[in-house]
Parts: sequence; C-alpha cells; structure tokens
Amino acid sequence: MLTEQDLRTLLEAGITNIETLASVAAAFLRAHPIYPVQPISNALSEQEEAFLLQGGAAGVGTYDKEGAAQNITVIAAEYAQMVATSLSQQQAARRLGVSTSRVRQRLDNGSLYAVDGPAGRVCPKFQFADGGTLPGLEAVLGVISAGTHPVVVQRFFLTSSADLESDTLGQALCPRDWLLTGHSPDAVILLAREL
Repeated sequence: MLTEQDLRTLLEAGITNIETLASVAAAFLRAHPIYPVQPISNALSEQEEAFLLQGGAAGVGTYDKEGAAQNITVIAAEYAQMVATSLSQQQAARRLGVSTSRVRQRLDNGSLYAVDGPAGRVCPKFQFADGGTLPGLEAVLGVISAGTHPVVVQRFFLTSSADLESDTLGQALCPRDWLLTGHSPDAVILLAREL
C-alpha cells in the first residue's frame, strides 16, 4: 500500500500516474521473465557451506524466495521509474535542438541511449546535460554491451565509484558527474567495459 510519503516522492520525481508506473513494471516483467527461473545451485561442497555458515554467512545453501521477489520488485520499479521520467523522442529532439529523425538516427547508431516504453523508445534523463548530452557519452555508450540490462546502465551512470576520485573536488563521483565536471571519459570507458 502506498503511503502519502510514497505518493509525494513519486510526484516530486514527476510521476503522477501510478497506473502507468504499474503498467510499465508489468510490461518489463513480461519482456524480462526473470521470476520463473529456478535458483542456480551455489555449487559449494558440504564442507564449504559448513565453513561459511560457521563464519556467519547468510543465504548459503538456501534460496530466499521472498528476497528474490523483493529484488524483482525493486528492479521492475526502477525500470518503470526510468521509463516514466524519460524523454520522448520529440522531447529529446527539442532538448538537443535537432529533428526527431536525427534523434532516431542517434538511437539507431547507439550514440543516444533508449529503453522501451509503452509508447515506444524513450530516452532516460541520465544521459542529458544542459544544452545536449553528457560529454563523452557516445564513447561510453559505444563500449557498453547491447545486452546490458537498462537498470544496470542507469545505475552505472548514477552510482559513485571509488575509481572516479576527483582530485579537484576531493570526492568520488558517479560517471555522470565525472563527465559533467569535465574529466576525461577514459576512466568511465574503462569501467563501462566491465558491465
């Protein structure tokens, strides 16, 4: 059940239609049927399991169905939020000052990132900056495998990395902020190859 705080948070993120959010999450689960997959054996010997359990390891030798369902819920919700707040191709064209056919060309050649939404391909906001796209975006997208899950791509761009420690700012940055602050995209490209 959604609390008032949940509704406020969604509204602040620009999500006003909960049914659309749920519909996108359901479409995601239909397109990515990760829930019926049987758990893979952890392939540990009985001695290895016993050793890990004695050391306090959790989840060894068991399958947590409730935890797996929670993980799927989180991923589906992140995907739905990404789609719900993405720019349509027309909005992306206006933001970039180009035609929608140019946006489609960039989507097709991989220099702009898109995910599938109920109304077609949409462009997640993490890749945009004032007046254009992130500096070095094309080079970074060029090394990300086409099969990389969209939630992984978004998390990659928005999660701080110790490998992106900025000497000028004195802190670790996420790839998006690294590129926005004028750092070389080379470090982000190296990280993106590992996705």
